[in-house]
Amino acid sequence: MLFFSSHHRAPIGALLMLTNVAIAARDGLCPPLGPVLPVPISPSNHDSVQAAIQAVTDKFQNLTASYSTTGISIAVKSIHEMSPMLELHHTPPIRDNTSTAVINSETIYRIGSISKLFAVLSVLAQGHINLDDPITKYVPELLQLKRHAVPVANAITAVNWDQVSVRSLTTHMGGIGADLVYDLSSFPVDYTQFGLPQLTNSSKTGCAGLFGLPPCTRAEFFRDFGKRDAVYAPWTNPVYSNIASSILAFAIESATNMSYDAYVKKTILRPLGMTNTTIFTGPKKRSWGFIPEGDIFFGNSLGYEDVAGGLYSNTKDLLALGDGILQNRILDPLETRKWMKPLTSTSSTGLQLGGPWEILRSDTVTKDGRLIEYYTKSGNLGSYNNDICLIPDYGLVITILSAGDESSADTVDFTLTDIVTAIVPALEDASKTQAAADFGGAYADATTNSSITLSLDDGPGFAVSNWTVHGVDIVANYAAFSALSSSPGNDPVRVRLYPTNLAAGDEMAWRAVFTVGTAEQLAQGDAGRFWPQGTCATWASMDRLVYGFKALDEFVFSASKDKADSVSLPAFDVRLQREA
Repeated sequence: MLFFSSHHRAPIGALLMLTNVAIAARDGLCPPLGPVLPVPISPSNHDSVQAAIQAVTDKFQNLTASYSTTGISIAVKSIHEMSPMLELHHTPPIRDNTSTAVINSETIYRIGSISKLFAVLSVLAQGHINLDDPITKYVPELLQLKRHAVPVANAITAVNWDQVSVRSLTTHMGGIGADLVYDLSSFPVDYTQFGLPQLTNSSKTGCAGLFGLPPCTRAEFFRDFGKRDAVYAPWTNPVYSNIASSILAFAIESATNMSYDAYVKKTILRPLGMTNTTIFTGPKKRSWGFIPEGDIFFGNSLGYEDVAGGLYSNTKDLLALGDGILQNRILDPLETRKWMKPLTSTSSTGLQLGGPWEILRSDTVTKDGRLIEYYTKSGNLGSYNNDICLIPDYGLVITILSAGDESSADTVDFTLTDIVTAIVPALEDASKTQAAADFGGAYADATTNSSITLSLDDGPGFAVSNWTVHGVDIVANYAAFSALSSSPGNDPVRVRLYPTNLAAGDEMAWRAVFTVGTAEQLAQGDAGRFWPQGTCATWASMDRLVYGFKALDEFVFSASKDKADSVSLPAFDVRLQREA
């Protein structure tokens, strides 16, 4: 591969995909999106996790046994533990003679488009750039690009920059071209033999940072990008764009009066201790990095497009980045939650886009069959193929760095799949073990003749049973509470309990979800709709039954030393003590 590859995530079989199954999650259960139990605090100590680590290690060793020219590093870390639970490296026997001789956590790779995370995070951290402002507020020179449109400026040949917002550039929705540096005319190939016309110098960039050409400058960007046609009107369809990140960097420089490099160092790299991550230049010594034999990218700058795909980093630093994001060390919790959400869809049901997250969505990984989102950013430059994956539901960071002839985007995707499908189910086991100890069991209050039992099975969250208040079976009388609903009143009801992550002192709020109907009835309901999982509508059913301003589905645990000792049901005005 040369330069940045086109974004490679596509609906291929080995990827984590969202399949159109008939039943939403296990037995028709529909948990809220997100964690269904508290994140495990010490997952590495759990037997299932240790077995999963060994399974991934065995697969890694089998994968790399034949790698003679490819270096690869993988790591998995919980944000609640100091050290990675898994870290593996392979150093190939054949490599550039200036490369490191032993790959480890500090070995530097070119990380490709993982670089885009820094551009968007810098915009968000800056705080004074309104994401819904037109980008021209911060980079007014863009308005002059239409003067360079060929042959004349119109809706096809010129981008309507006043309609391109900052937010649209973070998520590839600006409708602008993918690249400028990556122009075939920059390569030492005669493309006229393949049917393309002879070009004049004015139709060439004359820069690339490779093949003896100088890196491309900001002045050359504004000289040439107006010659590129629009792809779509803004907010029509996502089109992967390296240029978008470069423009965001221009906006940051305008808003801060600092160079992009200096601002990223001040705002992200230093606070997170990322001492080996650089933007426009490589490491001080080439021997600090892994360099494949015949590589032309390590040490060469692409100019302004380094912002989009040219950064250098290592396993240690990228784990620190993921850890810092999930622990709100750069953005406050609200801003982090807003950032880690989809902004647009793609034509793959398994992939949505954030800013600039590539959000993989799968319901095939855990036993409960629930939908889990994996916040990833891939990066490809030459033979460098990489990925960072954050899994907020489990507080997990995964990094994959690789380079060499045997490396490819597919290799990284398949490796990520191996890691996720082994580690995530094991983390689910660890979370169940922890939740059973911290919250599970029977609760009761003899004075009010009230009780409830919370138990774990292969389904999501806690199963609720034996729920009585003042001697009344709450689940059996659910139809009476939902008298205003159009749902049949005689169908069976199942109740599951899930955390909301709302806490105040020693109190933690959870919410119950009432599932009306059997798994078979729900499957039949799904089959009668033209969209998948049509009966899974928990988001619209929570907090609907309210009595005296308090929701019937609200549970508030009181804890000491992180273990619940009682649960209150605000709508019923009872508090139940946990039984030994």
